[in-house]
Amino acid sequence: MKSLARQIIESLIFSLILCALVFAVQQIKMEKSLVHEQIWSIMIFSAVLGIIVVAIAHWALNSFDAQSRPNIFIGLTVLRMLLSMIFLGAVIFLGLEERVLWVANFFVVYLFYLVFEIYTILSNLRAISGEGEN
Repeated sequence: MKSLARQIIESLIFSLILCALVFAVQQIKMEKSLVHEQIWSIMIFSAVLGIIVVAIAHWALNSFDAQSRPNIFIGLTVLRMLLSMIFLGAVIFLGLEERVLWVANFFVVYLFYLVFEIYTILSNLRAISGEGEN
C-alpha cells in the first residue's frame, strides 16, 4: 500500500494538472465561455476534499480489518457526495450568476476527481491483495 505522503502528493499533482487544463480551456476565446468565472472555488473545494478523502482512506485501511474495506470505500464515496451537495447548495443559496454553467463545471470537476479516486482505490487494492498473497 502507498504511503500517505505519496498519496497526498499524487492528489496534489492531479489537482495541478486539472487546474492547468481548466486554465487552458479558459484561454479559448468563444462567444459564450465554457468555464464559469468562479471555477477556482470549485477547484479549491475539490482539491481539499480529495486530500481529506485520501487521509481518511489511509487511516481506515490501516485501522480496520479486510472485511471492512469495501464499506470504507462506499462510505468515502457517500461522504464526498454529501459534502459536494452541501457545497453546491450553499453556493447556489448565497446567489450566483450563470448557475447552470457553474453546476455543469462543478460536475465535470467532480467526475474527474471521482475517476481519480477510483483509480487510486484500485491501485491500493492491487497492493493490498499483493500483500495477502505473500
